[in-house]
Amino acid sequence: MEAKTYTKRENARRAGVAAGVPAELVGITVHKDGDEVRFGWETLEAPAAPEMTTATPEVVAPKVSRVEQNGVRRPKEGGLCAAVWAWLDAHPGATVKEAKAAAPDHGWNVNNVACEFYAWRKFNGLSGRQAAAG
Repeated sequence: MEAKTYTKRENARRAGVAAGVPAELVGITVHKDGDEVRFGWETLEAPAAPEMTTATPEVVAPKVSRVEQNGVRRPKEGGLCAAVWAWLDAHPGATVKEAKAAAPDHGWNVNNVACEFYAWRKFNGLSGRQAAAG
């Protein structure tokens, strides 16, 4: 008896499920005859249960929640974005021009500094033009 084949993979999978095989255990077979391609199905073996080992479990670092204000999250420590924010925290009256001018000295991308500048302002609730210092 020849195995029944189907014109589409979906139909072969559907037939396997209809035969009572769980969907995750239906394997699709491909049958080529010249230019014609048909699909069949077969039952796969269930994966073996993992063996219990006495190895120590992996230690997962706790997820650090970042501060969020005004819909903006503060960047996590250690990155370049956090370095820009630290500089802006130290120079709260700085303009975007001054922040961009400081970028080459610290190895920052000028365009990223501008993006971080405006995100920092939104985070701190600053909007509009600021009064000139001096």
